[in-house]
Amino acid sequence: MQEIEQAARATSQRKRAVIYCRVSTDKQEQDGESLEYQEEKCRRYADMYDIDIVVVLREAKSGFIHYSHREQLTLARQLIRDRLADMVIVWDLRRFSRNFVHSAMIFEEIEAAGGIIVSVSENIDNTLTGKLVRSILAWSAESEREKILEYANRRWQTRIELGLPVGTGFASYGWEWGDKEKTFYVINPEEAAVRFSIFQMFVELDMSLRGIAHKLTEDGIPTATQNRNPNSNRGMAWAPVTLHDYLKDKANIGFLEVCKERKVLMDNGSIKQIPHPDKKEVPGGIPAIVPVSLYERAQQKLATNREEKSRMPRNPREYLLKGHVYCATCGYKMGPKEHKRRHYYYCRKFGNNHTKCPDAPTINTNVVDKVVWDDCCQLFERLDGIQAKIEQEIARSLTEVLEDTKGKEHIAALTAAIDYARQERAKHLEGSYYYTLITQDLQAKVEQLQRYQEECAAASNVATATATYKERVMEFLDFVNAMHGKYHNATFQEKRNALDVLGVKVFVRKTEDGEFGKTGFPGKAIEVTYSPLFTGVHSTRDTNPSSAP
Repeated sequence: MQEIEQAARATSQRKRAVIYCRVSTDKQEQDGESLEYQEEKCRRYADMYDIDIVVVLREAKSGFIHYSHREQLTLARQLIRDRLADMVIVWDLRRFSRNFVHSAMIFEEIEAAGGIIVSVSENIDNTLTGKLVRSILAWSAESEREKILEYANRRWQTRIELGLPVGTGFASYGWEWGDKEKTFYVINPEEAAVRFSIFQMFVELDMSLRGIAHKLTEDGIPTATQNRNPNSNRGMAWAPVTLHDYLKDKANIGFLEVCKERKVLMDNGSIKQIPHPDKKEVPGGIPAIVPVSLYERAQQKLATNREEKSRMPRNPREYLLKGHVYCATCGYKMGPKEHKRRHYYYCRKFGNNHTKCPDAPTINTNVVDKVVWDDCCQLFERLDGIQAKIEQEIARSLTEVLEDTKGKEHIAALTAAIDYARQERAKHLEGSYYYTLITQDLQAKVEQLQRYQEECAAASNVATATATYKERVMEFLDFVNAMHGKYHNATFQEKRNALDVLGVKVFVRKTEDGEFGKTGFPGKAIEVTYSPLFTGVHSTRDTNPSSAP
């Protein structure tokens, strides 16, 4: 009986421990500090000192994440607070955190609950000297992480300053890396042909993004995902959003964007991509695939593609004014609708009972289309005045672009200010008050410079866009000349082109004295306005739909 009591007393005096193992990346697994390796060393320590193991907690998360967002570490702390364990055993103190402040808070919490921290590889006790050494090691872990980041980013920073590609993965669809070091791009003939055909189908054949995606999938054209991973089941079909990104990409015309985004580690452990402050555009940094004129035409189509190609009605030719008709009451665009084989335009603002349009007018397409086109035909008769006004405005816009030097002056001044700020920052120690203050000011100036450079680059393309628009306008003038006196015989597409060039906007309003509408119902008034910029026809009311009464 006495022997049983002694054995029970000895068992009750044995320490209970939680083993906590953590790695950050797969690379760390390969370098010899895998989860299995840490667990084995901690178990040997527990066996050596007759310590009971309550549970082994394993985690694969960065040590810089806030410790409260690491589930396994939180569980270990809870077991200590609940007196279900007496100590936490780790391979080294860096397993807790690579943030000095976080480490100190973890140590204080565990010890305040009566727990003990054991580091197998460092063999640090709980004396005052041991706690001092422990704090120094925690600071060293944070310092080590900063050096790792500095070494890893040094190569990329050098390449960014030189305006060279930053090769970190696969090349964009249409190109491939020219060497193993990923220092320059060359065209991939097969993928580049697909990119070019996407522009041709979108611009020349007037196909929708969804239609292009369906055709590429039906033709068995492999996506970028399929080219990189032929055995994968992912990326079997083309997506319209992918085609939209391809059409917007400036790399098509030879502009290389360096450092578009960067990954940021959030407090909750998630990774978020944000715009990179050092983003640059390098003209000629990548071989061009598409002519500039074709690229500019694609951008113009994309600007109106949502209205032109989305929610296509069953009979699109029955809605000549689609995208040009507005409700005069609320200012919303009126959409196409078919009911009992009759075609209407209707006000779309009806979803919310508190904010819906009080009038919500509808009007037959045959009525409003005929009235508006008749009004346009009267305008076409003034061909000489229209042509002179168009050529005058194009010449004026082009002159303003060529004479605009304010943007370049702002860029030069900001560049000089940034260089001076960097020189001043180098005079102070990193982490000091003045160093931090100058860094914040420098970052603001860099963002402002980037914004000015984007605006200047956009302005430099206006001349090309103006020439493209001029070509379109001249086609319209040729149409007016050729169809003189026969405007009602124009094709549907010729009428749509004329409406776009003239900037036609039609406002429909419910009114008692309106001359249009069904007998026995309130009438509708139709008001037609044109763009004063090109036609010289000034409306009596604001043509902005958002401000329409």
